[in-house]
Amino acid sequence: MAGGPAIPSSFEPFPGASFFHTGRKSPIVAAMHRRLVAEGCNRYQSSANTDVWGPGDVKSYAAFQRKLGLAGDDANGIPGKTSWDKLQVPDV
Repeated sequence: MAGGPAIPSSFEPFPGASFFHTGRKSPIVAAMHRRLVAEGCNRYQSSANTDVWGPGDVKSYAAFQRKLGLAGDDANGIPGKTSWDKLQVPDV
């Protein structure tokens, strides 16, 4: 509908690499955690504090990046826009 409100995306937009730092607490991190587990990239030691970015997120995201065929600095566990978009984290 012309002039109407924009239809929101069904996926969380990439929040930028600087968003992902140790201790960051966010429902986005929890949604990402669930997607990584669903993708078979669960490298978490526990399911506690799923909404806080930590070492398990880095390991799990790196596993997802490698699953996409990335290597080296492109598979360092810090989300980039391309891999984030492919993960398809639901809007929170």
